Amino acid sequence: MSLNDSWRASLAAGAVNLVLGANLPYLPVWMEKAGGMSGAEIAGAGTLAALIRIFAGPMAAGRAQSHGLRATLAGVMAVCLGGYALLFPGLPHAAAFLICVTIYSANSVAGPLFEAVLVYGTRATRPDYGQGRALASVAFVTANLAGGALLAAHGPDGILVFLAGAAGLATLAPMFTRQGARQVLPKRTVLSTFREGFSLYRLPSVFAFSLAAALIQASHGAYYSFSSVIWVSQGISGSSVGILWAIGVVAEIVLLIFSARLLRGLGPVTLLWLGGLGAIVRWTAAGFALPLVGAALFQPLHAASFALTHLGTMRFLQATLPEERLPLAYAVNGALVFGPILALSSFLSGVAYDAFAPGGVEAQAHIYWLMIFAAGAGLVVAALKRPTASAA
Repeated sequence: MSLNDSWRASLAAGAVNLVLGANLPYLPVWMEKAGGMSGAEIAGAGTLAALIRIFAGPMAAGRAQSHGLRATLAGVMAVCLGGYALLFPGLPHAAAFLICVTIYSANSVAGPLFEAVLVYGTRATRPDYGQGRALASVAFVTANLAGGALLAAHGPDGILVFLAGAAGLATLAPMFTRQGARQVLPKRTVLSTFREGFSLYRLPSVFAFSLAAALIQASHGAYYSFSSVIWVSQGISGSSVGILWAIGVVAEIVLLIFSARLLRGLGPVTLLWLGGLGAIVRWTAAGFALPLVGAALFQPLHAASFALTHLGTMRFLQATLPEERLPLAYAVNGALVFGPILALSSFLSGVAYDAFAPGGVEAQAHIYWLMIFAAGAGLVVAALKRPTASAA
């Protein structure tokens, strides 16, 4: 039976999420345990990748419009595949660090690209965007659990085998999608992509909302870089670490599947506020180095801190901008939301992780409390600027 465009797009996004779902929790563990890297180096790799994304994101969007979305996404995942293939025990320290920066950079660029694949591929048939995004999240959870099991059974190097295999699949899957940005958008040069993309943020309401969302999403800097490292240092097994990550993403999946019903009547700004408040509660609790059961109780707040903020951002851009400008908006928004502010929060969390090391893992967990300031700043921006779609 032939798969329709929506299923092809959803499966391609799922293949990409098999990579993201293992890379995000477990590459930092490999970097510390197998690569011998410090907290500053672990966070530094993510920081450099976030800064690179400021330029790489719009460039990837421009390439998608001139060479095709599916080919661009496949090329980005091929970079990931090459990076995982090059990492191995005994690799020179500096080389391993640079490869990790490259992998993180490619992973960060892949996010907006697979989102665009879903947006274009799910417009006419089912699964729709929300369902396709939920299916991609299922793949993310699968990678969380599989990666955790491999970590427990084979140590950090077992993760690399899974990541290489998943990246190979993610390199092939986008080539089977049928619909992309090139079919509906005019070609642009890289310079015009930057100029037009960042011109979107001259709209005061778009800039204010995106800045508020960027601050809330940046509060995940410590979580992305060090949650698995901290849990492993607490004595929590790799399999349990996978379960903890999966709990958060399952909560996100449930929210996305039922978002039309659960969030009916809630505007983008309301979703942003709920996301920011959820982040503050989440990072306050995480800073106490909770045991396994306690950590599991607060992991569902990922549906608020990440998913509600993300949905609010997507809805705001869709309500504010014409359809032909959305791919650029997604790419540039990704550069802002996961760019300089996330880079700063990740860098600070790495510095704090090393500074708190003499106090043990309980002290190192306090890095989450730094993230409260980022989420709170996002809510302050939302309160002062009061962005609305109609204002843009």
